[in-house]
Amino acid sequence: MIRYDLAGEVATVTFDRPEKRNALTLEGLAEFRDALDRGAEEARAVVLRGAGDAFCAGDDIASVAGLGDEVAPATLATRLYDALFGPERVEVPVIAAVDGPAYGGGFEVVAAADLAVATADATFALPEATIGAYPPYAVARVGEACGRKRLLELALTGDPVDAGTAEEWGLLNRVVAGGDLDDAVSDLTEAACAAPAPAVALVKRYVRAASADPDERARLVEGFSAVADEPECLAAAERFLSEST
Repeated sequence: MIRYDLAGEVATVTFDRPEKRNALTLEGLAEFRDALDRGAEEARAVVLRGAGDAFCAGDDIASVAGLGDEVAPATLATRLYDALFGPERVEVPVIAAVDGPAYGGGFEVVAAADLAVATADATFALPEATIGAYPPYAVARVGEACGRKRLLELALTGDPVDAGTAEEWGLLNRVVAGGDLDDAVSDLTEAACAAPAPAVALVKRYVRAASADPDERARLVEGFSAVADEPECLAAAERFLSEST
């Protein structure tokens, strides 16, 4: 479900499952992590896009739930950590080009990207808590950008915000008309590629060091394990699945 393309110094990683609004399966999370690593080796910048009319609708809850006991919560949590924290981990600029909904994990990928441009029609939401889970990257990092109250509003209500609000809250660098998205992303990509790669890597490394917590992976695994068997959380997930079918 992840498409990788390399053109010159720029790698494009596309969430390519438009029939499911690019929702991420367990395999898709691993593919995304691998595509980021490949881009860091082969390119000077990585652009993230979504196929069709969505950027990424987050995790495919039906797909993950269908695995049942085959996948432990710790395994899912580890896959999520490697994918969602991946954009800040790789040492090349990662630029999100957002057109359409970016929900759940899609929201978090945008937040984790170094730069983000969205069309005016894009929307952003963190619905995880409403379906019995939690948004690991957002909890760890998004409060730095938008403030504690705004993060909690996003995470506790699950209500979407529009692109203008996301920009105002510090989650986006620019909001543009739909026809201007490619040009805006190209401008940022060209500027990022022009900077010396060792300096870019150092900036990213030190920015991440200012926020990173050595215990964050373990905390994510603990959090997912804690809610995995909670009856109220299971009921919320089941209700979501029944309403989605």
